[in-house]
Amino acid sequence: MSEFKLTEDKLPTIASELKVDKAKLDEFLPVFEEFYETVRLQHLASIMRALELHIREKHGKPSFRIEWKAMPKGETTTKDGVGLSWPNRYGIAISPELDLRQLRVHVAHELGHLFYATEHPENIRDGQENQNMANVFGVFTMLGRNEFYKEKAPTMCHATWTQVINDFKQLGNREQGKFNTSG
Repeated sequence: MSEFKLTEDKLPTIASELKVDKAKLDEFLPVFEEFYETVRLQHLASIMRALELHIREKHGKPSFRIEWKAMPKGETTTKDGVGLSWPNRYGIAISPELDLRQLRVHVAHELGHLFYATEHPENIRDGQENQNMANVFGVFTMLGRNEFYKEKAPTMCHATWTQVINDFKQLGNREQGKFNTSG
């Protein structure tokens, strides 16, 4: 288990260091965990959000959104992933049978269909080109995400879980001209 996993034994330290009543944390933790479980299922969420904003701004669809969900088990389809477009929504349904890596690949592919269709609507009827360009988008996206996690993300990580608490504790020091330091 990771040192950074949120566990009950960390709550007294968090409460003490951040000057929050432990009872409040005990009450807040299950609500947070329920919310965070949905976050764990949102593969490529940052790419989805960026694409939503791109389409809203560039294509004048201020309420456009992308929705992702698992296909119901036993769904009769020959595909592991499906993207469905409506005027202000794009839905992605992915087979729950896929492992996590393949799930991300399929989500990236379906986002590729959306991106290509919005950037080159004149080619939307060319099924093979659309498939190929969705794959290109997926490869570009996955290479970018892997680069981020391997090269950039390690430099953003804390060495210990108590450093995370310390960084948040120090936010209050800004008014005094002090800024966060690692430690």
